[in-house]
Amino acid sequence: MFSFRRKRLRIAILCLFLLLVIWVVLRLFSYHGVNFSPVPLIESKEELKRPYCGFYHLYGYTLSEEGTGQAVSWCNNMLRNDSQSIILLEINLRNYSDKALTEKALGQLGAIFSAFSTSGKEIILRFLYDWDGKAPETEPDDRQLIQTHMEQAASVVNRYSSHIFLMQGVFTGDCGEMHNTKYGANEDITVLMNTLSDVISPDIFLSVRTPQHLRTIVGSASPISHSEQYNGTLKSRLGLYNDGMLGNEFDCGTYGDTSFTESHDHTQKGTRQEELAFQNALCEYVPNGGEVVLDNPYNDLKAAVSDLSQMHVSYLSCDHDGDVLTKWKQSVYVGEKGDGFNGVSGYNYIAAHLGYRFVIREINFTCTEGLDPTVTFSIVVNNVGFSAAYRNFDFNVILRNNYSGRETSFPLDVDARTILPGSTCQITATTPSLSKGSYSVILSMTDPATELPVPFANTGIESDGKFPCGQLAVS
Repeated sequence: MFSFRRKRLRIAILCLFLLLVIWVVLRLFSYHGVNFSPVPLIESKEELKRPYCGFYHLYGYTLSEEGTGQAVSWCNNMLRNDSQSIILLEINLRNYSDKALTEKALGQLGAIFSAFSTSGKEIILRFLYDWDGKAPETEPDDRQLIQTHMEQAASVVNRYSSHIFLMQGVFTGDCGEMHNTKYGANEDITVLMNTLSDVISPDIFLSVRTPQHLRTIVGSASPISHSEQYNGTLKSRLGLYNDGMLGNEFDCGTYGDTSFTESHDHTQKGTRQEELAFQNALCEYVPNGGEVVLDNPYNDLKAAVSDLSQMHVSYLSCDHDGDVLTKWKQSVYVGEKGDGFNGVSGYNYIAAHLGYRFVIREINFTCTEGLDPTVTFSIVVNNVGFSAAYRNFDFNVILRNNYSGRETSFPLDVDARTILPGSTCQITATTPSLSKGSYSVILSMTDPATELPVPFANTGIESDGKFPCGQLAVS
């Protein structure tokens, strides 16, 4: 009996030993080593086509009773040679200055929005009653009718909120610029903007002609704070447009010639230096853009780059002022040592930096060990553009199996709006468990509203905006 028990014990020990040997062998032959080889991270000098920013063309259409056919033909003609990402669309309501908009007029409006959004354009929108510098002659006699027009237009505008980035003004003034108008009093502009804010989708930014207008409307001398950003209130989405940009010391009436008083009355204008400082804080969270005008020292290249950066400008007309734009094209940008843009034209430099511009600066990785390893990437993103993005984007890492072509995508937890101009952001992401193989690691950013790609400003970007940033080997 004792001999039998000893025999069973020896067999059990032998079995355990064999299982241990098998486990060790499997570990030796099945352990996955991981290696990541990043590509050189070099900033591109290309302008890049990015949603919601860049140079734009202006198109104007007068609503009428002629139906949608004419409007669609007009849109197709305008779009034929337009390669820009954004447009400024001005809709003239002068035919309805004494009555409500009709179904035919609203039908035209919808047809125009449909044509431009289908073509992939993001729209900067301005309603007005005047293109001739005679706004008081064509504006409605009753402010309530303007408010009615706002409410009627909103029923169409909101259907296209994914492609309408922002609206300029409150429908009043010469060329819709809120000056030389029956409705320029503080009460008028405040009531009209509050009406617009109430009826227009909170996804669409609003904007006014001067910082003075903005402070008057929100009732505060302080720009929006970090805690107030993107919360859906009027203050959180009210930006600026400046069609007298860099025109002289006062930006053609945008700024004043006296400093703020000690009490800082929020309805007064400040000096250029004070208003630039105000915009520097405000426009980290809301858009700013317009037209440069009148060739003068304030729009010489070095001064222009400084002020455009401080104002966080994200969009500019590529049609006006021709003399200023020509001056930029004939100027040569000179930056700090090592700046890859040294030697490019001033126009190309500005075009590349309008709005946000994301550059991948570093990619590091760590991995877990074992049969099914995971990889954690640490990615450093730098925004070298004049402004923030203002709308959030979907940021993903894609692993493409180099043998099968199969792709696995997983999101990065980052709000693109928080990567402010001049700042860097470190983002981490961990992959699912990986099997043996060779993978291309690809970074992708997409605008969920328009489904358009948001390209990184690195060399080696693919035609669809994706950035193959390295190779991952799991052995």
